[in-house]
Amino acid sequence: MRIALLPPDERPNTRGYAVTIGRCAGVDVLTPPDEAMPSFRTPADTAALAGWLREVAADVDHLVVSLELLAHGGLIPSRNTDDRMADVVARLDALRDLGVPVTAYSVVTRLPTYDNPGRSRQEPAYWATHGERLGTLSRLWDEASLGEAEPDAVAAARAQVPDGYVRDMVKRRNRNHVVNLAALDLAADGVFDTLVISSDDTAPRGLPAAERRLLGQWADRLGVPVLMYPGADEVPSVLVARVAAEAAGVRPRVAVVCPEVAGLDRIAPYEDRPVRVGLANQIRAVGGVQVSEPDEADLVLVVHPPAAAPGDWVSNPPDLAAGSPPGPVADEVERLLAAGRPVALADVHYANGGDPRLVELLDSRGLLGRLAAYGGWNTAGNTIGTTLAAGVSARLCDAPAAAAERRRFLARKIVEDGHYLPVVRRRIQDEARERGLLDPPLDELPAVHERITRDLGTWAGGVDALAAWTVSGARLPWGYTFTVDFDLIPASGAVTHP
Repeated sequence: MRIALLPPDERPNTRGYAVTIGRCAGVDVLTPPDEAMPSFRTPADTAALAGWLREVAADVDHLVVSLELLAHGGLIPSRNTDDRMADVVARLDALRDLGVPVTAYSVVTRLPTYDNPGRSRQEPAYWATHGERLGTLSRLWDEASLGEAEPDAVAAARAQVPDGYVRDMVKRRNRNHVVNLAALDLAADGVFDTLVISSDDTAPRGLPAAERRLLGQWADRLGVPVLMYPGADEVPSVLVARVAAEAAGVRPRVAVVCPEVAGLDRIAPYEDRPVRVGLANQIRAVGGVQVSEPDEADLVLVVHPPAAAPGDWVSNPPDLAAGSPPGPVADEVERLLAAGRPVALADVHYANGGDPRLVELLDSRGLLGRLAAYGGWNTAGNTIGTTLAAGVSARLCDAPAAAAERRRFLARKIVEDGHYLPVVRRRIQDEARERGLLDPPLDELPAVHERITRDLGTWAGGVDALAAWTVSGARLPWGYTFTVDFDLIPASGAVTHP
């Protein structure tokens, strides 16, 4: 099977992960040429992308399309470009009459609630000084519409932000919201086999939550089935697995196991609903069905649930001593593996990185390398979706090449999510801050790349589950520490690229 994919951007954890999941599932995933793709804040050539879709449509079995890439030129450009509403909506017409099934996905644009002065800023320039105040205004606007805040509170928050900043922010959100409404229109016309509208870095209250509710209402009125849940970066991987499963005539059966059952009722950072609800939606999105008993499942997803005291490895480093002990999670993994069940582990205990205690404990028991999949990156939705996609791929293809790709992807996620994100990245950020440098320290990038490669390689050398791999060539694709890429060299000496 061949799938043509428009990812939301050029990153290894959007474009690269999706291509890898395709290999794990035994399908070929084609992506646009580099010259048509975006580069961080620089938008893609949307006309070239539309032309590429028309060219490949005759040679593939399915199209999986990011509407952010096609309409705005990428996920980050969707927050920054000044394109007119009429222009971006018109670009979606390229999806009509392609003669091949189309699965589309878009996001409810995020609205960060903090000031972001760094050179890696992903929002308009005024977010450097007014991000927190815009976040407060967004929340109060939504709360007031629901009768949860007083008009005086809204007026006071509104007075804290210059009119030009408010107007610009609202115009951008209005434009992006209309693109999502246009997606519903295309779905109602039968253009899409499946439509996903996910919420990027959201919260229970705010303009993103209000927009999501409105989109849900319009979808219900149109009678259009839409998958809506928190997430963004993982969606291309999830939908590649979904399309592969549909083509194979398979509905993977997934059982969810969590030793701290009440933990699934918590709302993870950057999300707007309990993890239990997000899990159910992600299982549906990957084309699976949730079952209650592990013995009935093709895959058991063990969840290390959100901590009672939330932590974020980027902005609010957790106190590991205060978190739930990882022992019960490791015990569940061991019990299920002993029973012969395929086990994937979604570590959503903290945001923006896995729980290093759990990784260490699993490896000491000889369990880490026996997992079908592992994830612990960014948001809970990012982690759950990617881990599910990798985990169910074994049900779709058991060829030796696919199995080898799954082992490589497991090793990559252990290195990246289990050590780089919670340990190495945090260490570099702290050192840069002490020296008065912003993230990224662009003038020292070569040294930073060497430092990351050395640190990851040294750590991986002490992990039994990674004995067959060596880390090489670490780099920061967007020039800041949030996103990393690297090569894994297997024992044979051949480089396997992400």
